[in-house]
Amino acid sequence: MIFVSGKVARDAGRSARVDVFLVVDVSGSTAQYAGSDLGDAGELPDNSGFSGFPTPQITIGGMSVGRPPVRNLRNSILAAEVAAARRLLVQLNPETTRVGVLTFSEGAKLLQPLTSDFERLRRVLDDILRAGPYGGTNMVEGIRMGITELMGLGASEKRTDAVKVQIMLTDGFPTLPIGASRRAAPEDTNLAINAARLAGKAGIKVHVFTLGEEALSYPRAAVGIAQESGGTYTPVIRPADVLSVVENVSVIGVDSVQIVNRTTGQKATQHRLTADGFFSSALPVVEGRNQIDVFARASDGANGSDSITVYYQSGTQKSLELEIFLEKEKKLELEIKRLGRSPAEIQRDVERNREESLRRPQQPPPLTDGPPR
Repeated sequence: MIFVSGKVARDAGRSARVDVFLVVDVSGSTAQYAGSDLGDAGELPDNSGFSGFPTPQITIGGMSVGRPPVRNLRNSILAAEVAAARRLLVQLNPETTRVGVLTFSEGAKLLQPLTSDFERLRRVLDDILRAGPYGGTNMVEGIRMGITELMGLGASEKRTDAVKVQIMLTDGFPTLPIGASRRAAPEDTNLAINAARLAGKAGIKVHVFTLGEEALSYPRAAVGIAQESGGTYTPVIRPADVLSVVENVSVIGVDSVQIVNRTTGQKATQHRLTADGFFSSALPVVEGRNQIDVFARASDGANGSDSITVYYQSGTQKSLELEIFLEKEKKLELEIKRLGRSPAEIQRDVERNREESLRRPQQPPPLTDGPPR
């Protein structure tokens, strides 16, 4: 086995630099159960002191949305969002990729400007879970703040040559500022979609992950945000399953990479393509000359390829890079296996949910006008 790695990008975006802003929903409804016990997924911090009874975000037909909130936030939708963000960080390359973090509920809050210090980012994500959920869902402020930071108009240092994206994790739909967290006002949805349209004009794609039944009950905002910005929409009915699909998003427009040893006809036994375009694999080789072909497919169907030649001679020294890569893959696979569903099953559900969301009538659900209960 040898370790093969590289970077892939579309011709239209060949810059190796990528700026990603994580836009995390911390509204009150994210205290709901994630659908599976997350355990120590993502090495989440302990929240044993959390009381577990925040105010629900809204009420529908006189009943609060979703199941009762959990006492332990480690198994909440918010915990699933944090674990998914941490999982994404594992895949990104800090040498060329910067990541920022903001949260939104009643408004938007900048927690970390764009940085390559991934250890600091992990601490910031842990702080989100420790702070816990609260308030309504102001998506428009979250998107606007993400635009400000990615354009270098806020606290983040500007990079003109970087690919810029927002990754939004949410369990609901907009209820602010017009709905005042009491109802799903169409105006709030329109404001969020208009903000995403501005993001698209600025070259910023917003990739939206909607978690849970509430978000899927009224997907107009999430679908519109993704479409107007040129991003992707990923509906996940069981929030915990986001850990399996968050890594499938490509911020550089390349959907897949395949690595083949043409000399032997064997494909890579382990393979990883990250959101920012870096790929890694373990590839079987034979003594002597090995021709290695790399094939890539872009989101628009375009294809590209490249080849290298490796002359292999066996020895006693092992590749440290290969050992680290295989150990990391094993750990990630165990995290997903612990959730009880295979990535293939989850992906099928995502595709089905996406089709149903696009067919669903885009009228707000009936809501009570009184204060949330």
